[in-house]
Amino acid sequence: MGQVRGDGMRWLTAWFNMGATPARRALLAVGASTPFFILFLSAHAWALREPDVRAGLQAEVMWMLQAVLTVTLLANVGVGLYLWPRRAQPDPVPGAVQVVCVSIATGFSSVAIAAGTFTSGTGLILLGALAVGLLLFEIAPVLLAYAGSVVALVVHDVGVQQGWWAYAPALRAHAFADGRPAWWLALWRQFMFMGGFITLIFLLLLSFASLDRLQAELARLSNTDGLTGLANRRRFMEVLRNEVARQARTGHPLCLVFIDADHFKDVNDTCGHQAGDAVLCEIGRLMMRCVRTPIDLACRLGGEEFALILPDTTLEQAMGVCTRLRAQLLAESFCESGKIFHVTLSMGLVEGQGLGMEALLALADEQLYRAKADGRDRICATRAPAVGEQGGAPDSQRDGP
Repeated sequence: MGQVRGDGMRWLTAWFNMGATPARRALLAVGASTPFFILFLSAHAWALREPDVRAGLQAEVMWMLQAVLTVTLLANVGVGLYLWPRRAQPDPVPGAVQVVCVSIATGFSSVAIAAGTFTSGTGLILLGALAVGLLLFEIAPVLLAYAGSVVALVVHDVGVQQGWWAYAPALRAHAFADGRPAWWLALWRQFMFMGGFITLIFLLLLSFASLDRLQAELARLSNTDGLTGLANRRRFMEVLRNEVARQARTGHPLCLVFIDADHFKDVNDTCGHQAGDAVLCEIGRLMMRCVRTPIDLACRLGGEEFALILPDTTLEQAMGVCTRLRAQLLAESFCESGKIFHVTLSMGLVEGQGLGMEALLALADEQLYRAKADGRDRICATRAPAVGEQGGAPDSQRDGP
């Protein structure tokens, strides 16, 4: 059950941040506010019919409030009917958004003024409406509607202080008995408070979940190559630094592979960049198939340059990974404008033995250069001597045609 709730919250935050069109966002605001207006209208209609409750109300003000709420409800319904057929369209709907914001602000402000801003507790719902608006829409229409509400509330408060009208125009003295609100007013205030409180808490949770998701997405984007989905150079350097430090502590083997797509410029020049992108994506896909996730790391360093970080992997095991990758790419055929072509890889592989990161990078680059100088389409590898090991050159081997 907890997993279902977590998945639901993740879906909702993703929908808020990415998936909703402007029309769907406006429809969500309509759907969230309309039940409140219907509830207000229904509760007020019942109150005006009950003699005991009606005695504590100013009937003329209540009927005016009913008229305002009816207009706002009709505006919401009208916007909903207008937007429903357009819900999948990505085009902005600024007019409809402004109508929704103004109608919501007008409805809740009218209720707050009629019942008294401190007595009613609608301030919480107004804050909730503001939070909903800022989550769903651009700031301009929300602030315009909210500014209207603030002006109305301030003018009302000034009028109360000057004695121009009553603090709660919709209430009479009969609404209070012995200095306490009547049962129906106390119940209404409690409902308003709880409704506003629950709305605010939900929106706070949604806001924090949205921030967490956005931060995670930004972190992913900052570490991921946009074309292939592999780790980018920044992530490569970070992981390699950590793995070199871990190898220094544990003594476990660590292999690094530099990979170049052979004659890739010719692919772009003769077949176009679209074909080149397809080749890069396929190399990335095959690299992901050949590594252990999440232990190994497949990276695109830029252009046609790739790399593999293979922790806890011996030179022989890494040669097996490189051989599989090379064979799988050779088995792939690419076609562009009727031209069928194949792509080969040059690879430089090194197993480090307590080397620093810079030394490991230099050795892998040296082996890649050697593979390209020897005719490309091959794997050149070396096992670096452990730090402090005496004499001899690195143990090297080559795999090629």
